[in-house]
Amino acid sequence: MMTDKKYKVLDLFAGCGGLSKGFEQAGFNIIGANEFWGPAGETYMKNHPETIFVPGDVTLDETKQQIYNIFENKKCDVLTGGPPCQGFSTAGLRDPDDPRGRLFEDYVEIVEKLQPKIFVMENVKGILTMEHDREDLSEEETKDFESYKLLEKERAGLVLLRKKSKNNPEKFKWGSSEMMQLDQVRKDLRLQMKDTMQFREKITDQILRRFKKIGYNVKFKLLTASDFGVPQKRQRVIFIGTKFPIEIKHPEPTHSKDGVNLPIWNTVRNAIDDLSDKPEDISFNHIITTHGPEFLEKIRNTKIGSSVFGGYADAFFRNQPDEPSRTVKENHGGVLVHYKNNRVMTPRELARLQSFPDDFIFASSKSNILKQIGNAVPVGLANAIGEAVSDMLKEIEKLNN
Repeated sequence: MMTDKKYKVLDLFAGCGGLSKGFEQAGFNIIGANEFWGPAGETYMKNHPETIFVPGDVTLDETKQQIYNIFENKKCDVLTGGPPCQGFSTAGLRDPDDPRGRLFEDYVEIVEKLQPKIFVMENVKGILTMEHDREDLSEEETKDFESYKLLEKERAGLVLLRKKSKNNPEKFKWGSSEMMQLDQVRKDLRLQMKDTMQFREKITDQILRRFKKIGYNVKFKLLTASDFGVPQKRQRVIFIGTKFPIEIKHPEPTHSKDGVNLPIWNTVRNAIDDLSDKPEDISFNHIITTHGPEFLEKIRNTKIGSSVFGGYADAFFRNQPDEPSRTVKENHGGVLVHYKNNRVMTPRELARLQSFPDDFIFASSKSNILKQIGNAVPVGLANAIGEAVSDMLKEIEKLNN
């Protein structure tokens, strides 16, 4: 279903443009977009030449003003975006004081300024369990909480050191004394946890309260990309908000695991098998990685459904070909391994798993392209969200007629 009217969209924290592309496919007009990271911005502009693109830090007043200027003489119907998720991700250190976990405040500020009919904000599954300091802490409570937060920072630093040491043991030392220190910090945190629980609340509660303060009703839901025809089991939390008295609708699944009543999930093989024997084509982002003899032998010995490095399943994992893929991640080059060929997947194959169309061409180096793809919202999921938002906008039009 396409919209019968091109509603105007602003996409914040746009990355390379997965969310924009999905909404565009659903019939929306992406009027403006903002992204801080240069390589992703280059890709965005390459694939959305008619969109007014504002590069730069959205926390700065001058960047916000450039965004507001786009809509000086036109209404923003929909505001979309995904504030960086590193502060919320279960794959990260989940530091409650990570400034990237507070960027939703800038998102809220722009929503309040532009007053879109509907906003869509997406984030990782980890946001559902992430907590932040209560916003109403007294000075005395803040002081009582300080020792616990210092322990959290110490734990985060030690965990990061351990991770770095695994990747570069010659540069970063990790031994028995560091392990003992980490064990002691964890023990101290457990002892203090009961006394500090009262100082924290769910970040989702803070988000809902912040939007309510500016007049928006909000619902959020965890969606799985494979339920919408994407050949990947990626999960995202989708917040949808509006000021209008209508039902907030998230998209209903179009596919299912068992294929009963709905088409069966799309698979890795179906998505990329035609590329298995395709020669390298850099212009198409089909960039084939050449592996050294030792690593190549490890890949050869890696069975389907396991990782080259055993327990590190997120990196160099060999997917089941006849199921949707595990979540596509950048993983510092530790991307998914091809189910048939003894190599990691090419950026184009990974883009297919993210449901990007083949005419969507990524810019920059291979490592930057992998990062762009890994951080993107699957286009097929974005398209389904766009369809649901379109239905809501039509309900709003009925109210106004």
